[in-house]
Amino acid sequence: MALLLPVLLLVIFGIIISAFMFYAYVQVSNAAREGARAGSLYRITQVETGPLLATVRNAIYDPVAEESALGYLPTTPPSFDVSKDVTFSLTRADGGAADPSDPQPGDRLTVNVIYSYTLPIVSVLLPMFPQPIVIQRNVMMEIQ
Repeated sequence: MALLLPVLLLVIFGIIISAFMFYAYVQVSNAAREGARAGSLYRITQVETGPLLATVRNAIYDPVAEESALGYLPTTPPSFDVSKDVTFSLTRADGGAADPSDPQPGDRLTVNVIYSYTLPIVSVLLPMFPQPIVIQRNVMMEIQ
């Protein structure tokens, strides 16, 4: 028992850490997808939502309504700051740069979300692991 218990605890601890990391990765991916989806529908909803960048950022995290596509992940600095961690680029179908104030159908919107994730248990018990872990996701969709 004395020989197997440490190994068993190490395996269980590794599974728990992996689950936390997987959850963070999936939530950041979903947030990037949600921002790109809102941006791709911008021409339909632009009267209600404001500029394209504000539309994308509000779909990911709306500080006024306190709604977040990041699920239960913290949305406060230093983990996440919607004004600097959410960026986008808009390109024409032929590869040239497009005007963000006037997106056209067929333009490609790429949303980039960066999240600095700190594992809740590892940061305290095992300081040798690099913290925070940066998760970056890009999603591209066409403007409708």
